[in-house]
Formats: sequence, structure tokens, C-alpha cells
Amino acid sequence: MPTINRMQPDQIDQAAAFMAQFQHEPSTHLGFAGAQADQIAQTWRELEFPIEQQFALASADDQLQGLIGLEQISDTGRAFLWGPIALGDQRFELADSLLAELLPELKPHVTMIDIFCNLQNQFVRDWAARQQFYQRNTHAILAYKRSQLTDHATKSDVEALPAELHAAFCELHDQLFPQTYYSGSQILERINQDRQVFIMRDGEQLLGYIYTERQPEFAEAGIEFVGVAPIARGRGIATKIMQHCLTWIFSAPEIQELELVVDQDNPTARGLYEKVGFRLSHEMVSLRRDVVAQ
Repeated sequence: MPTINRMQPDQIDQAAAFMAQFQHEPSTHLGFAGAQADQIAQTWRELEFPIEQQFALASADDQLQGLIGLEQISDTGRAFLWGPIALGDQRFELADSLLAELLPELKPHVTMIDIFCNLQNQFVRDWAARQQFYQRNTHAILAYKRSQLTDHATKSDVEALPAELHAAFCELHDQLFPQTYYSGSQILERINQDRQVFIMRDGEQLLGYIYTERQPEFAEAGIEFVGVAPIARGRGIATKIMQHCLTWIFSAPEIQELELVVDQDNPTARGLYEKVGFRLSHEMVSLRRDVVAQ
């Protein structure tokens, strides 16, 4: 059995390269991670808690044989499982041991552990069942290419989120997406020149919003959340904001494509994205294990 140790900060680049090599095939594709090693490494360096508390590696003869991460989010009670990746004839047992290495680090506030993997990643799905995870939803990852962009005039009624609507944004986001990976307050903390919230409003009333992130250095972007207030639905608000958002994303010349995730049981949302021009890239599944308080 390979030796298991906590990942150290100076091992991030090596471990990210190890994970990236499995991201291009549906049978080994994992959620939460991009396809490029540099992008994965940067994400890990931005985690809330120290890397050695959240990732473990398995190695033999100076070669990585396995990896798992247990990313903890302080405001939501959730932890997100990166992996597992495990090689060899005893990969199920190796993945068990990797998880066991990190479970003692779970903070008292964590009540659930989530996995997000490709529907065709049978190893992770079988291992998750072995570890008493249960299936929650299936999802579609939809992609939009720069070549599809049409010349939308900038909408004067779409704007970046102003400070006076921060509280209204947090209230609407947390109502629409409870216990998700970023709360409204966390999104506010993330806003910068490449992470933006675009909104439409009626005076001081927030009608709808999009939270989007782009990474020009990795030629990637994504739309993380789209939300419309219940009283404003059916008025084309999401489409208008999305068209504005697409124009903003592709104003970075390095970006050629972006992706977003939508629940398969939400045909209304998927229909909206496909109407704008998004096309299916991957089918994913979310799995969860409830954490019993000690």
C-alpha cells in the first residue's frame, strides 16, 4: 500500500499536475477542478483553511498514486470532496485510507460532505456508495464559445452591483441558493475586476443578478449563479443580464469558452441557457454524505 501523508504547500504544483491529467476523460473527470494544472493549483492556494488540513496524498517510489481533498467552507456547514483519485489494484482501499486521513480535521460546523463528478466516473460513484454517500441530483455542464457571440448592444438597465444593493443581493441569493458553495456575503468578498455581479433593478428593488468569474490567465470563465426575484420572473430579465455578462466575459481576448452548471431537473433554466446558445459539454452527478455530530 502506498504511503499516505498530508499535502504540503510545496507539493501543490505536483499534485495539481497529477489531478489535471485525469480531467480530460469522462471516466476520470471530477467536478470542482478545472482542466489545467495551473488553475487547479491557484484554486488550492486560495482555500480558506491550510492545505495540509484539507488534502492528503498517496505515493510509492516517489510517484503519486492517489489524492483526496476535503475543502471546508466556514459559512455553509458543507465540505467539498476533491477526488478521490486512486491508482492500483487496491484503489478502493487506498481511497478509504486517504479519506480516513482527513476526517479528523473536519470542523464541528460541517454537517455534510459533497462530491461532484462526471456521470461516467464509475470508480468515484462506486467508492462513494461504499462510503455511504447518496445521490442527490444530476447536472449538465453547458459550454458557450466566443465564436457564438453576437453583437448585443450594452443594456443600459444592466449594471454592476452597486453598494446600496449589497444587502438585497445577499438576501435574494441566500434565499434562492441556500447552503451553496458561496453565500451572498462570500460573493461580495470575491468581487474584483475579474469577478463580477451584474444586476437589473427597479429603483431600489433588485430584480435579478448573475455572478460570473473569468480567469484570463487561464483562458477560462464561468457563470456561477443566475437568480431572478420571484416577482420579476417571466420578463426576460435573466436573458438580458446573461447577454450583458457574455459581452463582458469575452471582452478579455484570451477567453474562447465558458462553462456553467445546471440541474438536469430544471428544464426552465437549461432552456434559458440553450436559448442563449449554450451546448452540453458534460453530464455530472452530485453525491452527499451526512456528517453525524461527535
